[in-house]
Amino acid sequence: MDLSALNADLISVCPQTMIFYAPYDRTQNRVITMLNPTAKRLLFKIRSNAALHYRVVPNCGCIEPYDTSEVAVSLNYFDFHEDRGYNHRFMVLYIRSPHNDANMTAETILCTFKQLRDEAKINHIRVSIELQPNPICIPQAELEVLLPPDARNMLLAKLPVFGEEHLRHLSAPIKRKRRCSWLQTLATLAVIVSSLVGGKF
Repeated sequence: MDLSALNADLISVCPQTMIFYAPYDRTQNRVITMLNPTAKRLLFKIRSNAALHYRVVPNCGCIEPYDTSEVAVSLNYFDFHEDRGYNHRFMVLYIRSPHNDANMTAETILCTFKQLRDEAKINHIRVSIELQPNPICIPQAELEVLLPPDARNMLLAKLPVFGEEHLRHLSAPIKRKRRCSWLQTLATLAVIVSSLVGGKF
């Protein structure tokens, strides 16, 4: 019997494709969410074929029955070249926990994986990585949806009260360049959230 097919639904991972955008001169953060839809505790560990470029916290752990676990992924600065073929990826390895101890340490979990000689019992899900050569581009219509006309007034209303001179400064029109930069930050966050919510489990 094909064990990998039998255990294919032990865990759900989102997203299954992680996208990063230029420029690559700063740290970019993403999240991998894992769902355990079973009545058994699962152990996981994360592998990467480009470990020097990424930081994963935690890189192993356990997921309680019917619970989720999140892993923070950081892409560090690196010298990106569009003409090079990057084939970065993560592999989420997971097994049913052979222990009943709910407070397993990272060392115990890694040791458990290491002691498994039968690789057929280790399931895995691949998370592909796309490195886009251009910055993220969102149509103006979508930006307007993300930031309705009255959003700025709502934000200003929550600011602490300063002197009259500061209020005049706050109520002055925002320069287009700064506003676009702020909107791009909000849009990037919205894309990351939507990829997590709308990702394929």
